[in-house]
Amino acid sequence: MSLSQSEGGRRTRANSVLNVLGTVVLIVGAVALFAPSFVQPLLPTGLAGPLVEHAKLLIGLGIALKVVASVVRAKKIVGAGYRLGQQQQAAEPNQRSEGDDIDWTPLKKGGSNFKTHHLVQVSPSRLEVRPSIQMMLFCALFMVLGGGVGSVFVVAGIRDGDLMNAVIPGLIGLVFVLAGALMLKSASKRRVFDLSLGGYWRGSAKLSDPRALTTQTDWVRLQDIKAIQLLREGVTSTSDNGRRSSYWSYEVNLVLTDGRRINVMDHGKQASIRHDAEVIGRLLGVPVLDRS
Repeated sequence: MSLSQSEGGRRTRANSVLNVLGTVVLIVGAVALFAPSFVQPLLPTGLAGPLVEHAKLLIGLGIALKVVASVVRAKKIVGAGYRLGQQQQAAEPNQRSEGDDIDWTPLKKGGSNFKTHHLVQVSPSRLEVRPSIQMMLFCALFMVLGGGVGSVFVVAGIRDGDLMNAVIPGLIGLVFVLAGALMLKSASKRRVFDLSLGGYWRGSAKLSDPRALTTQTDWVRLQDIKAIQLLREGVTSTSDNGRRSSYWSYEVNLVLTDGRRINVMDHGKQASIRHDAEVIGRLLGVPVLDRS
């Protein structure tokens, strides 16, 4: 076993321990909070009393441990997906074909297994990439769960006159709300192709002057785009019980005349993203280089 594999095994075990510990603490806290009469006969008075008294704190600690385990796992999934993508690119046959002078390594590490964005034809001369319904629901789920759970504990703390024990669960809920809001804000930044302005940019601004392009993110003149690149990346995830699963994530990039690339979208629905790449290619009059 290589050093990286042994380190990966240790990270997996540590992540599993965090997740199991968080689950146990969460269950103990919930039982102590909602069924104290069940806990008190089973434990000594010196232990049962503090356990019931600090039940909300235990619930908050359990949630925090599970959140940390989820973050560690997400980082591991992204890293594994990137390494797998690199290995697959290196293993491809060394044959000369259209696009061999272009970098085919993924611009974005990892990826989702659902459709996060889709292309909208606003007018004959304008295309916009907007967040999908699935993406908006995904972000809303974070905000609803975080706000709902946090509110329950804060209201219970106010009702019981013990607001301090509701602070940590309330803050954790707030973290989920902010995370969902930030994801939605980032996903809602439109990617715009506008023939009348002669440019592509990412942002929510409504531009009417080509000179304003330079104020936007990832802006480029359409005449500097020589091709649309469509590639795939293998993403592998490992569950807490050690089971591995994998899926493909697909990436659309703009290839510029100077060799630079700009990512437009990245998600797991091949048919949808391939159709969108072809529509962009037709609008701009450039080829679609498809290795998906």
